Amino acid sequence: MNPTTPNPDPTNPDPTSPDPTSPDPTDPQSPGTDNIADAEATLAFEQDSFERRSGLYRAAITLERTIGILLMVGVFALVMLQVITRYVFDSPLSWTEEVARLTLVWLTFIAAAFVSSRRSHITVDLIATVVPASVGRVIGTFARLVVLAVSAFMAVSGIMMVDIVSAIAMPASGLPTALLYLAATIGFILIFIHTVIEIIMVAKFPEENPDTVDSAAQLEGL
Repeated sequence: MNPTTPNPDPTNPDPTSPDPTSPDPTDPQSPGTDNIADAEATLAFEQDSFERRSGLYRAAITLERTIGILLMVGVFALVMLQVITRYVFDSPLSWTEEVARLTLVWLTFIAAAFVSSRRSHITVDLIATVVPASVGRVIGTFARLVVLAVSAFMAVSGIMMVDIVSAIAMPASGLPTALLYLAATIGFILIFIHTVIEIIMVAKFPEENPDTVDSAAQLEGL
């Protein structure tokens, strides 16, 4: 007669079967699988340490976020207007596609600036995560200087392009073509400003240096 192993969980008759109350990571509807998505959504609206220390900076971030939301709504409204006028009324407006494309360009660069303020652009941190903290800070400083140089170059180039195409109008809407290049110019100027602020804040508050803080722990704590 073989001894039987007692079931450690009396609520689950079969210990070899999965617990029906535990979340299934393969099921998108399972509780617990939305934690990362919720954290990422919260990250977009939660004030970071830099914003909490500066009301002016907090107001600027809020303005960027609001403009981005309005631009996103504008793109959706323009696309829907184009679809309705084309397929419902069979009388498409000639300017909606062009204005929607212009709005999308502005949305792209305003959003890029906002993501830069959150330090959430895609990065390769393979080296920074395995080296000592002091080396990680040096790598982070070098990366910010590269961002400053590239942003300054792109902003100056954008200003030059705005001047070159200032007399050219878009064929359908009649809007200045310079608006396309102005979006990139403003976007890179904002990224430059965000990077300068980050350098200053990291120098003043080194304990909050993102190069030495575990990002996963930050997300988990949101």
